[in-house]
Amino acid sequence: MADRGTLSPGGRRRLFLRVIAVGFAGVPVMFGLIRAISTGSDVRYLWLAGAALVGSAAVMVVKPDTTEPGRVSVGRALGAVAAGAVCATAASLLQGARAGPGVAIVAIGFGFCTGASAVLAFLARR
Repeated sequence: MADRGTLSPGGRRRLFLRVIAVGFAGVPVMFGLIRAISTGSDVRYLWLAGAALVGSAAVMVVKPDTTEPGRVSVGRALGAVAAGAVCATAASLLQGARAGPGVAIVAIGFGFCTGASAVLAFLARR
């Protein structure tokens, strides 16, 4: 008799992917929270994290993937990273930051984290 509390191998895989996806998504948010708490009022990085999450998620939701189930094309994964970085950059510039290496480094880091999170969350649903 099978124990009701155990997960099937597919269920364990999906749970593992979800946990890792949440971890990746949490990095920019935690970075923003640390910044907000340490400064007392600077929540700009939280806005960047939100913009990056929305951009990366939009790429994964908009168009159905043409690859087989359980896979994501490299182009789509890179698109999720790029969209997250572009949205974070746009949010940064809208908040008055000047384009420079600081903006680029933060945007690429946030884009990578949110893009990886969106791809892993997408795979966890399959």
